[in-house]
Amino acid sequence: MSAGTRSTRREKQAQTRRALLDAAAQLFGEHGLEGTSVDRIATAAGYTKGAFYANFAAKEELFLVMLEERFARELERLERELAGRGDPHAEAIAAATDFIHFAGDDDWPRADFQFAAHAARDEAFRHELSRRQQVMRERLRAIFARWAGKLGAEPPLPIPDITAMVYFMADGFLFDRMIEPELPAELYGTMVSVFLLGLQALAAERDAGRPSTP
Repeated sequence: MSAGTRSTRREKQAQTRRALLDAAAQLFGEHGLEGTSVDRIATAAGYTKGAFYANFAAKEELFLVMLEERFARELERLERELAGRGDPHAEAIAAATDFIHFAGDDDWPRADFQFAAHAARDEAFRHELSRRQQVMRERLRAIFARWAGKLGAEPPLPIPDITAMVYFMADGFLFDRMIEPELPAELYGTMVSVFLLGLQALAAERDAGRPSTP
């Protein structure tokens, strides 16, 4: 088989995979996990059920690929938002507000929470989902560590804990926004602002209590 033929086959497989992922993203949001069958995804993408299984072992694997893609895009955006070129506090608020716009700009939160509920009942899937979330938080930790270095004071809590708290706050806000869509994205930015100001106040209180160096 020539190199050109192999390249064409890879391109066609990539196109099939992309079409399946795009179709699934829409269907999961519209019909949920249980209402979206493999057949339905394949048909919406314009392929056969066999084409689905040539690319993914199950709906769960497809979802995890979708999740990794979204994580990658969000990390790239946060790298830019928290690059340390401006005021650290303002950067963090802008990044938090943009994140909610990004994460809630389609039906993704609905699909995300349905798969989270599924993970609570499926131990193997829970393990895979948990591993990817931990990797995401570890990458976020590195970004937050660079950002925190611009504050001029050592954070009062470990950076991994701060990262996890901001991550969990976003999950909670997105969940409630599914129920109350009128909640403005800016409210999450305000929540993060209050949280960070509290951390700064704790750091200042801690530093004020330190004995001066002889």
